[in-house]
Amino acid sequence: MAAAHLTAAAQHETARLLDGQTLADVSFWADEIRNHRPETSRWHFVDIPRDRDDYRPERDCQRTERGDCIIAAITRLRTRLEDLQTPFDERAEALRYLVHLVADLHQPLHCVDDHDRGGNDVAVTVFGRPMNLHAAWDTGLIAVSGLSEATWTQRLEAWLAGQDTTRLATGTVVDWALESHRAAVEHVYALPPSGRLGRRYLEASRPVLERQLALGAIRLARVLNEAFAR
Repeated sequence: MAAAHLTAAAQHETARLLDGQTLADVSFWADEIRNHRPETSRWHFVDIPRDRDDYRPERDCQRTERGDCIIAAITRLRTRLEDLQTPFDERAEALRYLVHLVADLHQPLHCVDDHDRGGNDVAVTVFGRPMNLHAAWDTGLIAVSGLSEATWTQRLEAWLAGQDTTRLATGTVVDWALESHRAAVEHVYALPPSGRLGRRYLEASRPVLERQLALGAIRLARVLNEAFAR
């Protein structure tokens, strides 16, 4: 979906940097290499406490010289991608990371800290299938919808067609993280005491899930369009 919203310049540059691969082709790369690059593991999330509604780098982003959380990582990678003096391979790697991390930023459990490792320690069942809450929001709720990838894309594009996409794509990385955080607090953690997620939870969650997926797409497109604007 992000690829469909790229400018001609961004399309050309992404194809060049990815050696012909698509954004979808490289979308899981940052996860696939994480075990080989453990220093990047904290780039995938930010620990904004569940009971807070603000972002404080000194509290929420690991205290290193550069800051190791998804907000700091996206900011650094955007700068690296935009800098034409940066070596080709480093810019290509920055692009691969950005494709993944902008998506992660819109998965609500990547932007909240409830001392449960982003929902990984919360056991639930999704229509009877055991998994953790993080996995439910990564893939579980999408899978049980019974919709194909093509149908999901059509639904999301149809929703975007009725929106002011320029307005939706505005804001900073911090704004987007706080928006995801609110979605986690208000919707993701609205769990039944039993932990059994069924039709009611799915129907309540689907509008949030669809919105976050669509926002991730158009905001990734904005990041890349700005990076490659000449």
